[in-house]
Amino acid sequence: MTRIEEAIDYVINAVDVPAINHTELEKEFKNRVISSRNVVRNMKRIGDLNKYLERFKHIPVSGTPAAELYDRFQELQLETYESLYPKFCEKFKNELEDVTVLDDFVIGKTYSSWDISIFSRSYNNQSGIYLIGKRDDIQAVFIKCTLSNGKYPNEWIVENEKLKYYFYSTGGRFSPDFVYNQTILNSKATNVPIYLFIKEDTSLTLNGVYQYESHDTDPQTGSMWFVLNKLSSLEVDKPITDVEYNKAIQTKVKQAKRSNDAERKARLNQAPKKPESVAVITTTFKRNPDVIVEVLKRAKGVCEICYTAAPFIRASDESPYLEVHHMVPLASGGEDTVENAVAICPNCHREAHLGVPTKVVLAALIVHQGKILIARRGPGRSQEGMWEFPGGKLEVGETFEQGLEREILEELGIGIQAIQHFGDSLYPYSEGSIRLKAYWSKWIEGDIQLHEHSEVKWVAFDELVSYEFAPADVQFQMSLSHFGGILETNRY
Repeated sequence: MTRIEEAIDYVINAVDVPAINHTELEKEFKNRVISSRNVVRNMKRIGDLNKYLERFKHIPVSGTPAAELYDRFQELQLETYESLYPKFCEKFKNELEDVTVLDDFVIGKTYSSWDISIFSRSYNNQSGIYLIGKRDDIQAVFIKCTLSNGKYPNEWIVENEKLKYYFYSTGGRFSPDFVYNQTILNSKATNVPIYLFIKEDTSLTLNGVYQYESHDTDPQTGSMWFVLNKLSSLEVDKPITDVEYNKAIQTKVKQAKRSNDAERKARLNQAPKKPESVAVITTTFKRNPDVIVEVLKRAKGVCEICYTAAPFIRASDESPYLEVHHMVPLASGGEDTVENAVAICPNCHREAHLGVPTKVVLAALIVHQGKILIARRGPGRSQEGMWEFPGGKLEVGETFEQGLEREILEELGIGIQAIQHFGDSLYPYSEGSIRLKAYWSKWIEGDIQLHEHSEVKWVAFDELVSYEFAPADVQFQMSLSHFGGILETNRY
């Protein structure tokens, strides 16, 4: 048991459990005890728990709701937070200053409403806006944002960069004079950062630090909203997750792409040659080494996604370098099992984490007597009338060679032998990206029959440039057009 768990148990067992179980304590008072117990249960640090109990440092003033509860506890001879507090301070005296601070909140990390309400010391996890610090010395504003349907739906103006966020309101009344709204309106002048938490179900992900830009009003409903701009997570001097770091870099790259060459070169001339550092926080899982060994053993040095050999030999033990990847990520609840893992090359690993979903399609480079076979896409197919290297989709359980040989038999009625991998082409079609894998192939038997194409031709390699190919095939078209006499015709 950790020290914070010990402290929580100490408080709950001393005060809350006896009160809740007492047969003479009224339901009204028990409900208040249950509410306090919920706060205590969600503490993460002893110093934060101390700050909560500090509210009960003094005997409550007579006539107040707190005094009613205190007096009733006294009548029933129950321990109170007030009587427990000195004993708590003595028992945990070495950890009373271990409190959550602003820099403990990491951009990109997920929190609970309790984490926020406890840090703000409001202890109300139902609020949407929290002021951090004392009223005359606000350190930050925390806002919870739900991006979903509702009477006043918050929404992205520019996704992950500019947000429309509604004012705090009560009874349908929006007013700049409410302290939450006033604090945000003045935040740019007072240099108070706005921390935005995106709410999904019960989880709150710290999206970033934002700055007030402007506000507006709907004259018909009287509703009001802020326009908030996200500050780059690379420049706010706050700890960030590795995921947020990658997002922030990509945002910067997109902004750089929007510049012209002259603007970009001017910035490069003024840029420091040595980059500044940023604190990147990574949380990882304790992986099962037996899973890693079994998966690597199963792969036998070949990537289980692209079926190519490991790109290099590992320096530590001279084994083929492959990385073990979980198909359902551990962070999403995936299991650390052999069945949920694959051994893949670094390129496929990066694609699995950062790439868009991609379908694998196969293309046959069928060569006969120094010429290569091309086929024209038939009526009703996408890219109708364009030329391609024939092939099709891979089916479950097939090797690339088996899939290609089957597809050519189905499409053209001929038997081929897929001999050697030529190359890959990636292309983002509107209906989804594809990875087109081309293989040198040999015509074995049969006469060509057209099932899906309107026409086929045997063409010389230098003639390929005369045909309009489907976009994904263009890379192969241009590469092959230079082969000409280099290819040994008797090989096929």
